[in-house]
Amino acid sequence: MIDLSVAVLAAALLAVMFANVAARAALNANIAWNTEFGEFVLLWATFLGGAAAARRRAHMRIAEFVEAMPRRIRYAVEVATRLAVVVILAFLVWRGFLLALQTMDQQMTMLGWPVGVQYLAMPAGSALALVFVLHETALVVAGEQPRPDDEITLQLPAE
Repeated sequence: MIDLSVAVLAAALLAVMFANVAARAALNANIAWNTEFGEFVLLWATFLGGAAAARRRAHMRIAEFVEAMPRRIRYAVEVATRLAVVVILAFLVWRGFLLALQTMDQQMTMLGWPVGVQYLAMPAGSALALVFVLHETALVVAGEQPRPDDEITLQLPAE
């Protein structure tokens, strides 16, 4: 679902940017809301894309140094690294949510949308990434070594 959301956002961004270029070339006119929409979509796609990468364990890492460590030290480094990421993501969720709340009364100039909706991208994407990193951390603590190409899937309870 995250991948589909990012793909839809990218397609919408591409369509609007293409329409603006075509309008400039053919009509010598500019789509006024193009820039605000582009910033909005790019921000959401960035944070949702980061969560999608966390789900796939696709964020860049240099593993050679850690893999050369003795087993116990490697375990401690793997857990500590993930816990540090958890703290950073939790901070982004908290501060991003506060920022979004503080800016909900402001409106974008051309689109008229609340600015806070744009800023919700940070806590939303970070919260999704946090879920995936917490799951991965639990696996590492349990002694499993997640592979970078394994995707994390969340199972919702059946109703």
